[in-house]
Amino acid sequence: MKHTARLIALLLVLCFTLTAIACGGGKTETTGGDVTTTTAPAGEVTTTASVAETESPYDENGYLKSDLPEDLNFNGETVTVLYWDDVEHIEFEAEEITGDIVKDAIYTRNTNVEEKLGVNLGFVHTKGNGSNIAAFKNFVGNAYAAGESEYDLIASYSRTTAACAQAGYCLDLLDLDYLNFENPWWPSSLIDIVGIGDSMYFASGDASVNVLHMMYCTLYNKDLITEFNLQDPVELVRSGKWTIEAMKTLSKDLYQDLDNDNKKSAGDFFGTTVGSYHIDALYTGSGLRLVEQGEGDTLLVVSQDFFSEKAIALCDNLGEWLATNDVYDSTSTTPFVAGNCIFDITRCRPAGSLQDVDWSYGVLPVPKYDEEQENYISVMGNPFTLYAIYANTKDANRSAAVLECWAAEAYRTTTPAQFETTMKLKYSESDVEAEMFDIIRSTVCFDMGRLFNPDLANITDIFFAAADNGNSWASVSKGYSKSLPKEFRTRVKVGLNAAIGCF
Repeated sequence: MKHTARLIALLLVLCFTLTAIACGGGKTETTGGDVTTTTAPAGEVTTTASVAETESPYDENGYLKSDLPEDLNFNGETVTVLYWDDVEHIEFEAEEITGDIVKDAIYTRNTNVEEKLGVNLGFVHTKGNGSNIAAFKNFVGNAYAAGESEYDLIASYSRTTAACAQAGYCLDLLDLDYLNFENPWWPSSLIDIVGIGDSMYFASGDASVNVLHMMYCTLYNKDLITEFNLQDPVELVRSGKWTIEAMKTLSKDLYQDLDNDNKKSAGDFFGTTVGSYHIDALYTGSGLRLVEQGEGDTLLVVSQDFFSEKAIALCDNLGEWLATNDVYDSTSTTPFVAGNCIFDITRCRPAGSLQDVDWSYGVLPVPKYDEEQENYISVMGNPFTLYAIYANTKDANRSAAVLECWAAEAYRTTTPAQFETTMKLKYSESDVEAEMFDIIRSTVCFDMGRLFNPDLANITDIFFAAADNGNSWASVSKGYSKSLPKEFRTRVKVGLNAAIGCF
């Protein structure tokens, strides 16, 4: 199997260290000059060449060093990145140092990649966001059909890269040299989930600056918590009791019709706001999956979670809640930014719009399903970048080396700049918020159903639409129990890289 446990490298280092200690057998060593003399327990003396002190696997800043060969050099060859230029936050190009923390980190990352691998990074861009999936896919497809090898890396909106992979325009990353998905710049949750059979066609993590913006979270108004004498939700998080029911209880019976229009609207006061498609965060946050790995020729299947009693209870619970005045169904952050809402379930990005508010805010993970659930789970919003290697790249392993180096350098440059400086400090008011951000980041989760949603019968939309409309999930899911698995087998006709077959 190509997939391996994420902790193997660390365990090997630990085992090596423990073995060296355990196998000492009472030996003593003295070192002088260029000779090391080792005295065995029986009195035997041996002399060997001196052994250099073991070099730390970490750099001076505490970041794990890359395991790419130090003498790897591609002699000034150009590696071209095709990226989406309608990305929501800068990620790819920066021409010079300007004093902007994140942009300067991007410039440093790119420069480091070029210097360490002896390459020149070239960039080509076109639109590729959620409204331009087909256009980006056609752009790549036309080049692929013409046999063009102008591009090496593809970096686009998550569903756009997934669509390119599904069409056969991306290589299997697990067949290439230099990529080591056990390294910390590749999150284990992504690698475990986005593999298809024994192959994997795209990856993300520290490589994408937008990952940090698109993590789902719960923003909350500290002043209102105090004003209404509510329990501190941070303590609930720490004790493992931050659940959907806890959030509902804290935000219950607080509605005020501030604009006097006799209906729920953005001008009113609410306990919680959550947009309909953000309800996905509560589905995944409850430990439920949309799709899972299949067997044999059936590579992806509808997860049994989708039809489970837990999903039925969750959907019905959310539907009843959304019908009350306690919650406002809107993707707009207007009530929250105005100080008229206690909780807002959204992505981390809106925290950046809270710098000028005259009240205190905080950030929490998405609530768990119940207290029995072991961990908080933070699903990714879709507008992050998935990276792939173009099927017609001039040199697949060279491209793989650049992708590995790109992610490794991002881990030590753009991620600290974005997360430590911007997310945890600029967007945070105290160490408590930094702690909560750490929890969110450490529990990030991905789901193939979200990535391939357009080609998997829009499976993501089915659940949140049912909850939003107050429909019984028992009835809705029963209606899909036969048709949805059938669509999975027939809807996708073209195999990944022409070798995978249909999902």
